[in-house]
Amino acid sequence: MQSVVLLVYGFLSLAVGARGVPNLSQQQRPSSLTIHTTAGSVTGLINETTPDVRQWLGVPYAEPPVGSLRFLPPQPKTPFGNLTTTSYQPSCMQQLSNASSAYTDYVPEFLINGGQSEDCLYINIYAPLDPIAERLPVFIYIPGGGFTGGGADSLYKIPDQWIQKTQGHIFVIMNYRVNIFGFPNARSAPQNAGLLDQRLVVEWARDNIAAFGGDPDKITLWGQSAGGMSVGMYGYAWFEDPIVSGLIADSGAASTLTVSDPEHTTFTKFAGSFGCSNLTAEIELQCMQNLDAKVIQDTLSFGGTGLGFRPVVDNMTAFANSSQRLFEGKFADVPYMTGSNANEGASLGSYDPNGMLPGQYENGLKSINCPVSQEVANRESAGFITYYYEYAGNFSNISPVPWLGAMHSAELPIIFGTHFLYRGNSTEFEWQVAGAMQDLWLSFATDPSKDPTDGNGFRWPKYTVTEESMPSPERRLILLPHSVLDKVSSMAQS
Repeated sequence: MQSVVLLVYGFLSLAVGARGVPNLSQQQRPSSLTIHTTAGSVTGLINETTPDVRQWLGVPYAEPPVGSLRFLPPQPKTPFGNLTTTSYQPSCMQQLSNASSAYTDYVPEFLINGGQSEDCLYINIYAPLDPIAERLPVFIYIPGGGFTGGGADSLYKIPDQWIQKTQGHIFVIMNYRVNIFGFPNARSAPQNAGLLDQRLVVEWARDNIAAFGGDPDKITLWGQSAGGMSVGMYGYAWFEDPIVSGLIADSGAASTLTVSDPEHTTFTKFAGSFGCSNLTAEIELQCMQNLDAKVIQDTLSFGGTGLGFRPVVDNMTAFANSSQRLFEGKFADVPYMTGSNANEGASLGSYDPNGMLPGQYENGLKSINCPVSQEVANRESAGFITYYYEYAGNFSNISPVPWLGAMHSAELPIIFGTHFLYRGNSTEFEWQVAGAMQDLWLSFATDPSKDPTDGNGFRWPKYTVTEESMPSPERRLILLPHSVLDKVSSMAQS
């Protein structure tokens, strides 16, 4: 059995050619910083670092989910007149930890950079000043964070450097509710509100992105880690009306989320910490809605309850039988790109600053690589178009100690184009890898119906278990038989 995995190795090189960027005429340029949306006008900014990128930071897409709206599905933003959107808004309420990790000790740029608030349903929009076309492809990005944290304000995941270079695409990055605030599974609030936040952002883009120069028919939903899982769940939940034209899931598969709590016991047990249990469903919810958000956060984070809140099976946004639904054709019929990193486990779970702990690598395989691999195999069997990669780049300004390697999230600063901003400039090869991966991701978003290309003759073939698709030896993005990873996955599961 043969198929392909895309790997990027730190000891290989690839050439990325420069290309001209044609400009539209002055009359065609959507260069205004004031844009009219369905809810009101937003005025953005241009900064000195990326002077050819327009930015709208902190655009509200929903009503603040506070008070009686806490734990409930998002409500579209009511008209607001005119807003100045020139600064990041807080991330949603995080589940906190005092523990150190590879991210806190070595690479904090992967973490959220600002504050947090329950009033958090905002998006950041980035668009070129001199677009190469009247309507550009759009990425909507769902940040990761294990469904316990994360947000749109993260230094490594700001796309302005990439857009400055291409002038060829638009980015929307979202905040969405996480932990108990996004996934309460209460008797009177059983919905996965955080996943519904994500859907509302896609609907917002459908209705508004053309005003920013985007093409509403070329929207790609992309996420990493929990965001990648969310992308997979989105494909199952909205298969009849996906809105988007393509899906990208980095290091995440919907099949890993199989939590089921039909009796809503977790929420009720947690509510008991505040005297809000042994009540009717409605009174229990109201009792929890009346609490201070910081009190809920502190109890969840440090109260010793041992409880966790992630998406649960509700048969609307999350399903336990994803593989069965796939074979029934109940997945969005759009091309899908997915993959994982070669050393996912190095930065996850238990942490020792001196190196990986026993079992850490295998845990990464079991929790990320293998579920992604199985999802790809199922998709191929069910007849869905899939592009599959494994990233193995090891660059010292992203992974500053050798044992981290291609850890969880390591591909993101490469693709976002932020790899050179911290801990020293990038090597020539790192720049080349970044350019090639950016080209492939953007090629996919520009026309998901075609195989992605890197602008230098490399074509990324669709995943298949029967066809040999090895490129010529001079290609330095290497395709290897997928049976190699199948073997590793089987070993990890045994």
